[in-house]
Amino acid sequence: MPDTTIDPIPKPGKFRRALGAIGAWLQALDYTGFDYALDRTERLERELAQLKEELRQSREASSSDAHPGGAVKPRTLTSGSDRHSGR
Repeated sequence: MPDTTIDPIPKPGKFRRALGAIGAWLQALDYTGFDYALDRTERLERELAQLKEELRQSREASSSDAHPGGAVKPRTLTSGSDRHSGR
């Protein structure tokens, strides 16, 4: 026996999909200067928080590198020729 139930919500056809796409496109155009300012402010706040976290981590790393007895003698860099000449 064939299924005779009626689907109350038909699947959208080409025309309905096109109207939906146009509606979505029009909503995307509705982006005001205020929206831009809010988005930009949010991005800058996130970037500032990230920079603060990086600064905190670098300060923690530098404080853990310091010796409690005083200043640390800086390492001297050797040139490539000194390394290979056996000095």
